[in-house]
Amino acid sequence: MFRRMNRVLQRAESGDAEAGFSIIEVMVAMMVFAIMSVGIAYGIANTLQLTQTSRGRETAVALASQDIDTLRQTAAASTGGIFKVVSKAGAANTKTIGGVTYKIERAVTWVQSDGASGACGTSNGKLAYKSVVETVSWPNPRGGGASSTTVTSAIAPSDAVTDPGYGTIIISAVTASGSPYQGVSITVAPLAGGGGSTLTTAVQSTDAQGCSYAVNVAPGDYTVTATTTGGIDTNQAQPSSQTPITVSAGASSPVPFVYDRASQLTLQYAKTYNATLPTNMVTVLSSSVGGLDTIKPWDVASTSLVVTSTSKPSVPVFPFTSGYAAYAGPYSNSPSSTVSCLSPNPSAWSTPNAAGAIGAIPPTIETSPGAPASASVMTGVATVSGVKGRYITAVSSASPAAGDPGCSAGMTMKFPVSSADVATVALPFGTWTIYSGTSFGSTTKNEIASNASNVKPVTSGSVNQKTALVVISFDNTLTLDPRGQTS
Repeated sequence: MFRRMNRVLQRAESGDAEAGFSIIEVMVAMMVFAIMSVGIAYGIANTLQLTQTSRGRETAVALASQDIDTLRQTAAASTGGIFKVVSKAGAANTKTIGGVTYKIERAVTWVQSDGASGACGTSNGKLAYKSVVETVSWPNPRGGGASSTTVTSAIAPSDAVTDPGYGTIIISAVTASGSPYQGVSITVAPLAGGGGSTLTTAVQSTDAQGCSYAVNVAPGDYTVTATTTGGIDTNQAQPSSQTPITVSAGASSPVPFVYDRASQLTLQYAKTYNATLPTNMVTVLSSSVGGLDTIKPWDVASTSLVVTSTSKPSVPVFPFTSGYAAYAGPYSNSPSSTVSCLSPNPSAWSTPNAAGAIGAIPPTIETSPGAPASASVMTGVATVSGVKGRYITAVSSASPAAGDPGCSAGMTMKFPVSSADVATVALPFGTWTIYSGTSFGSTTKNEIASNASNVKPVTSGSVNQKTALVVISFDNTLTLDPRGQTS
């Protein structure tokens, strides 16, 4: 039978007796097999990856559900348990299962009776329940980032947060960067005559979300204070207080604090001139976020204090991320002409002088929470002769010199008694009448009117004296001009 099949299958030509598969046929067959193998392998690998992804998603949902169940138990354990349900970052909340690390990101917000929601609570509505969003992420088996899944739930308190006849004070604290500030101590005290009552339970420090709560607060007015060691608020206050906070029955009273560790700012004035400074001179710090803050680097009420260019007072300031500009003197850009005082700001001298120079913008002082900072503050400098044993007083002129933006609010700078015949003094920029006398702040003798050579500017400026031939509106004054001055 085999021989017969062989005869049938063999070709008739005797020349083809040794014929078989050619090399091309073998190569084509191998290529077809390779293509089929790649497709099959890809399908198997894809199936395995899909299976791994599905398994990872199932594990992620289970972890999220497990975390939510734990939170429910926490909220149900006590009346105040709901306040222990807080957000948690994935970096601090990980679990490894089957060699895969899962990050569990928990975002918790209060939902209030009026529908408002926020990390701590942001409206006057009653605190109703907490919305929990669990986001679980893990490495993508296919590469190119992480896979994630989200589970959302609501958790209600075991009982009403506050009894109907009382109110709630909601405190929130954030840092200069806007992140929650944990561990800020909070006190709530009734305002005298405000109808409130002393709390029976101390208020807890702010939690991981920067939140704290005073519950079952009797209706009335209160003072709420936030404090930490070295802390400061945007008004440069240590500690930070808000008052009056009015509490109503059945409602919440939000009290937000922007609070951070102070930056210790060291200031130096007229750095290279060895000048004496006015003992009552304030400094104004300007920031794009916080506006203008007036600080007192030294005791402005002192009659005997001597402050010089070598003095380096240090003051705590709020660490605004935008930094500060510093002005010597009571700078104010108020739209009200009666309280405006532009002269101390060099950049307000925007009219070019004879040399074409204008006032420069002071350099930005960079501050960071808890870190030191320093700044050299520009001033004008002049010498006053014949003043040994006398007190010098400088009063800003109501008729500023050309180019001086003026100080409608007025400035009076007082110096201690001079121990030398020639005193070198530093003053805010502006146009000044210089006096001397035998008592602190006296204006007995007009130094320029008596003899113009008594006063000489050291930095950019001029002495303006009325003469018989030339009548000028800003006579007998000293102008200290920042235009062209570099330090």
